[in-house]
Amino acid sequence: MTNKYSCRAVRCGLCFFGDAVRYLKRLMPLYIIIVSLVVTAGCSGAGYEGKDLVDRAKSLHTGLEAAHVTVREYIRDESERGDGADLQNSPVVQEIWYRFVGDVMQYMYIGRDAATGEEYYEFNNGTELDTWHTGDSEWAFAAKGSEGYYSYSRVSRHYFADGEKLLDDHASAVIGSKVTSESGEMKTVSITYSDSMISGSEQMSGVSGYTQIYYIDIATYILEGMCTGQTISYKKDGKIYTYSMSISAEDPSVPIERIEPPALQ
Repeated sequence: MTNKYSCRAVRCGLCFFGDAVRYLKRLMPLYIIIVSLVVTAGCSGAGYEGKDLVDRAKSLHTGLEAAHVTVREYIRDESERGDGADLQNSPVVQEIWYRFVGDVMQYMYIGRDAATGEEYYEFNNGTELDTWHTGDSEWAFAAKGSEGYYSYSRVSRHYFADGEKLLDDHASAVIGSKVTSESGEMKTVSITYSDSMISGSEQMSGVSGYTQIYYIDIATYILEGMCTGQTISYKKDGKIYTYSMSISAEDPSVPIERIEPPALQ
């Protein structure tokens, strides 16, 4: 089911948010658009240093009963210097809180365009879908079973609740990787990719230096090996695009609440 703020696409080769494009909204930051266009000759599952850590992290994420995922966007000219503080303080462009109640996924999603200030809000409690876009005077509602309603479950998963998709490592395009340990509590898996495979599509033409870094928690007993964050970076048209994703496991007994857009408060 689609609406004026949604679009659909079939997963093709490599895509960080590829399959998710079918339900992520028109208000998608460049992050979602670019990484969903990454295509290679196929997903060979090629091995690389740290792949076992990434594969375990994918499985653990899919197994989460509740989580909060945040994506930040930082864009700068290649001539400018940047550091971790810049990324940490950069605007949040994607955010979702979710939990599973039985087979049903309840969630609150917010998408923002940092350049224009536009926002999109979506709330689903399993029986009603509420949506709001910048410029709307009120929420739009769709009850379960009515036109315009859609939902997600453990089988038909939301992109942010699917470890295989959210943490896609694009193994067939990997040309190098490195695993490092930090303070005995975290391991990082840094991966570099083939420019020719990443920039194979017309939309990705000119992209270079595509990298992904996974931050793996090795100190938590129950979820040892969980990915708590990821950074994607690449160059295009004289700019460096960096996107930072943070993931935290949440208490599934706590209900997901609808967040009111500032314009309606």
